[in-house]
Amino acid sequence: MKNIGIIKTDKFKNNAISLVIPVGLEENVTGYNVMAQLMKRGTKAFSSSSAIARYLQELYGAVFDIGLHKVGEKLFVIFYVSFLDNRFTLYKEDLWDKAIFLLEEVLYQPLFVREDFSADIISQELDNHRLYIESVYDDKGHYSMNRVVEIGVLDEYRIPEYGTLEELDGVTPQVLEKLWEELLKKPAFCYASGNIEDEAMISDKLSQLKILKDEPEEQTEVSYGERSFIERADIVYEPMKINQGKMSLLYKTNTTIFSGDYFALAVFNSIFGGGAHSKLFNEVREKHSMAYSIYSSFDKFAGVMTIGAGVDFTKFDRAKELIDEELQKMIDGEFSNEEMEIARTKMISTLHSMEDSMYNTSNYLIALRVFGIHYTVGDVIEGIKKVTKEQVIEAAKKVEFVCAHYLGGEELS
Repeated sequence: MKNIGIIKTDKFKNNAISLVIPVGLEENVTGYNVMAQLMKRGTKAFSSSSAIARYLQELYGAVFDIGLHKVGEKLFVIFYVSFLDNRFTLYKEDLWDKAIFLLEEVLYQPLFVREDFSADIISQELDNHRLYIESVYDDKGHYSMNRVVEIGVLDEYRIPEYGTLEELDGVTPQVLEKLWEELLKKPAFCYASGNIEDEAMISDKLSQLKILKDEPEEQTEVSYGERSFIERADIVYEPMKINQGKMSLLYKTNTTIFSGDYFALAVFNSIFGGGAHSKLFNEVREKHSMAYSIYSSFDKFAGVMTIGAGVDFTKFDRAKELIDEELQKMIDGEFSNEEMEIARTKMISTLHSMEDSMYNTSNYLIALRVFGIHYTVGDVIEGIKKVTKEQVIEAAKKVEFVCAHYLGGEELS
């Protein structure tokens, strides 16, 4: 089936199932966050979160969680269960059916939609999420990065994956139930990973999950990765009593995984600001001592690149000048073959390290599949190996500054 994938590996004692349901960022992200927590509070067969925990203990300490992750213009609602392979169970019993039963229960029989479900628990989860959003605001680097995206992006991509306090005020039990109903109507994608000998049998078991019975149609949407940005480049200063200034820069890459030159952009980012080997780290931080920390990252599904840095309040402008200089060097081809190889090696090493986690590997592949891309990890590695210096230069030329957010001392006002 197109929405079920298998990753065969015998390097782990556990097997795992990752089931992803993508929703639009404009579809009440805040409510989905609260709903996910409530779905873990009990089902028809498991009367409470404690009952779910006991069931997991009976499955030799299996792990279950529901996570949410922003990927391009989608929010992924991720249901994950990891359980011991029958090579290591006491009586060699197979736990696949029991793990799938738990997923079916959580998806289709959650207690929070029942009329007699405790209103206090719903209020508690709403309060918990309010505290969580406020705690994110207290992380000044995270806050500044969210602000620069809010300032520079005009479409749904500006919405953070945890939602907003304003949206939270409108979340009611009725809204939550409606979101759950809508969730079950959406296409779902699943990867099973582990010591799987009979792929057809596992696929057949997973296809019994009602949400996986209907295969999603092939993606034909051509607007993926097309963002709407503010037209005039801008720098926003925000005064705040903090010890270390935060600089967040937003760029449009004009390159995505949908445009055919993604691998060149990935190598560009690695050379430019993707780690301790990068130009930003070695020039801006090490050589000029203009930043306590600095990095660049990009969303391959969204056409967005960001730079985050911890900078002294009085050095924002000079740090930005140095960043501009390093970007111009990339455009001018002022980087060596050795830098190319180091960047490649780091990226490939990261991909191989990802394969040490069934959760990370399956969700990486599901993200590609959701957007209609059928790369394997091996395909990505081969794509990175084939990138030329000329292609990296062309990717650099497409990068455009959008805006900046400087969070610093009160003297900035």
